[in-house]
Amino acid sequence: MRFFERLGAVLLFIALAAASPAARAHKASDAYLQLQRNGDTLDLRWDIALRDLDAALDLDRNGNRQLSWGEVRARMDDIGAYALARLRIEQGRCRLAHAQPPAVESRIDGAYLVLQLQARCDTGPAMELDYRLFKEVDPTHRGLLRIGAQGDAAPTARSLDPAGGPVAVAWPEGPTGAASGTSFFRDGVHHILIGYDHVLFLICLLLPAVLRRGADGWMPVANWREALWPMVGMVTMFTVAHSITLALAGLELLTISPRIIEPAIALTIMVAALDNLHPLLRGRRKLFSFLFGLIHGFGFAGVLGELELPARGFVTALLQFNLGVEAGQLVIVSAALLVLVALRGWRGYRPVVLRSGSVLAVAIAALWLFERVFDVQLVAV
Repeated sequence: MRFFERLGAVLLFIALAAASPAARAHKASDAYLQLQRNGDTLDLRWDIALRDLDAALDLDRNGNRQLSWGEVRARMDDIGAYALARLRIEQGRCRLAHAQPPAVESRIDGAYLVLQLQARCDTGPAMELDYRLFKEVDPTHRGLLRIGAQGDAAPTARSLDPAGGPVAVAWPEGPTGAASGTSFFRDGVHHILIGYDHVLFLICLLLPAVLRRGADGWMPVANWREALWPMVGMVTMFTVAHSITLALAGLELLTISPRIIEPAIALTIMVAALDNLHPLLRGRRKLFSFLFGLIHGFGFAGVLGELELPARGFVTALLQFNLGVEAGQLVIVSAALLVLVALRGWRGYRPVVLRSGSVLAVAIAALWLFERVFDVQLVAV
């Protein structure tokens, strides 16, 4: 039994430690594609974040962490070749070419390179699209595709996984618009599983869930039910809150810059971890789970608003994405809680798992906070 207790503690620390070096200091990598068909002509607008292109092509020649238009323009041929080699339509039969000179646009989350491309070919009612941008450098990247068509057909949307291989993309036919397939559900699951800051926040909430705080400090709960229901309450509050702000931000009713949200998320982790060491929240963890969830919801919301879908299509995509986030979150919470319940009676739980784990979480969050405030990367990935 002692062996399994120690093994569980080791696995928990591996999960905590893995969050630090692998996590990006900024929002997940997304590119935006708007594809329109007019007869036998395909028009594509492709927006790619300059920070992602810099990571792949090392565009920052002087190393000052500030990309200039001159640095981007000097490598424009390399950028175009790099991007076009990673997007194939109809197995390369639809050859994309520049329709207009590339441009740079500023958005709430940074500068994007805008490529205006065109191809002439007949794709029929559907086409094969092979999207592989940043596949070799960033497994978190996704391409968010908005598909338009002729007539009164409303646009549809889907998420493109660079590691997923070629996909069949149907041209929209109905007037309502929709999210294509279950790609946004899978994206929601993916987003929470690679959202190391969100995962670390949940773990910080979970660490004391199998204990009860009394006058003499933390004591293990008598059975798993005492741990389960308080945890259900906190996770429910967190879920409701981030669903609210995810919807508000996705509908562009309320938007806040990632330069504010990303450091704020790091701060929520620090507060949750410090509360495990000293009662900062004074028993109001459910309330603060809700308030912190409002902040985390903005961290989930960066992808859908850019697609400019009709109301029905947007709601479908938003629902799929949110259900995916909740499914991934349920997997994380269930697995972590099982380990913690098994470990709660171990005499090393409080000094090793709770205290040392919380100190480690504070250190990781402090690193992220510094990186996000000063826009630097201290740990290479």
